[in-house]
Amino acid sequence: MVGKSKAISHGINNLRYIMGESKNKKHPEKIDFICTQHLPLGLDAMGVWESMLASLAGHDKLKNTLIQVELSPAKEHTKHFTVEDWKLLWMDFIEEFDKQTIKDKNNNLKSKPTNLVGSKAVVCLHRESKGEIPHLHGGVCRVDEDGNVNNDHEIHIRAQRAAEAVAKKRGWATAMDVRTSNAEHITNICMSTLKDMPRWSWEDYVARIERTEGENLKVKARTDSQGNVKGYAIICGKAKYKASELGKNRSLAYSRLAATWSRLHPVSVIKQEEARPSTSRSVNKVNTISTTLPINRKHLLLEEDKQHNMPRKDDTRKEGSTLKGSYTTWTPDRRPIDIDVDGTKHHLYLPKDVLQLFDDIFDYREVDNWKPLTNLACAYFAALLAPDEQISVGGGSSNNTGWSGKKDEDELDYARRCAQMAKSKLGVRKKSSGLHR
Repeated sequence: MVGKSKAISHGINNLRYIMGESKNKKHPEKIDFICTQHLPLGLDAMGVWESMLASLAGHDKLKNTLIQVELSPAKEHTKHFTVEDWKLLWMDFIEEFDKQTIKDKNNNLKSKPTNLVGSKAVVCLHRESKGEIPHLHGGVCRVDEDGNVNNDHEIHIRAQRAAEAVAKKRGWATAMDVRTSNAEHITNICMSTLKDMPRWSWEDYVARIERTEGENLKVKARTDSQGNVKGYAIICGKAKYKASELGKNRSLAYSRLAATWSRLHPVSVIKQEEARPSTSRSVNKVNTISTTLPINRKHLLLEEDKQHNMPRKDDTRKEGSTLKGSYTTWTPDRRPIDIDVDGTKHHLYLPKDVLQLFDDIFDYREVDNWKPLTNLACAYFAALLAPDEQISVGGGSSNNTGWSGKKDEDELDYARRCAQMAKSKLGVRKKSSGLHR
């Protein structure tokens, strides 16, 4: 059940809306009178408002004079409700509403309770919504019958808490229960979409989500000034679900989507199912810069990269060959980045997917030395640095023949090996477990 409330200044207009007298109401016949409080029966909207104005006398500085309330239980809970049942639901709600107090972080009283029970009010049942879900609309005078002003501080929170309390008392699903259930459903759709995608593509992911049969989902991306996606949310009706709320361990957050897709599609399986286009890498002769970074952990390979550890007969790159990156110009699928090599900065444009992969592997929320790791991995990828000749990616032999990009190797696979070599050289320092994820 959902409860909403706010203090408003347009009292008479809201009363006309509640009681079906507004010209904007297309189906006033679908509005039923439920009850009034401290008001005589038979009054129209103007009569109710004039009676409330009498209670508001002496409070001329009070701008928001009416409390607007909406109470919407699930349709299945009220399909057999009579007028008396709806009246009882309203009374249960405002009793819980009046119990609510707002406290600060030190548990000190911040806002005193309200007295909606002791205030003039009119309540009607509306059934004219698109889904024809019955819901209550109430208009409550801001000043009670004792002349006290009903507190409107964080009034929307009071309504939410009151609705939750009534729903729990009656054994109904709360708004949080519904949201949690919907989030799980959307998570399943997202994971199924990722499984069905033959290759990772943000555009394809969005298109597939929005085309999901039987659902009305929209993906709203959050971008920076350069148009790069920084996050997204999925809109379901009027509800909005941030990607960080979906999946386990933020697995569907934009920064982790590519990694989640990769886990669902092992490299060996992908290459059996489809022939993926290789990315050519130009090789021009420049001075090779060797690294002198210390090694403080064993050199490990990701499972999907083991197949690349053996030299190939057709590999033209031999030990000691000179390397050069080909990422000096901007294209729509690249992002600018500055790479520091021995104090010299190189301004390059690396593929967005590659930089996103490094962001996922060296997550700044979990890895303390993410900056030097990312810098070194980028330097390897752009061929600004070659691995130390004494270091083997596999941890055994010191022969690095064939380590750099191979003719038929996918760009992301090569980037993973660059990240792994960076880990082997620098080690990974995890942040303390006390950080919130």
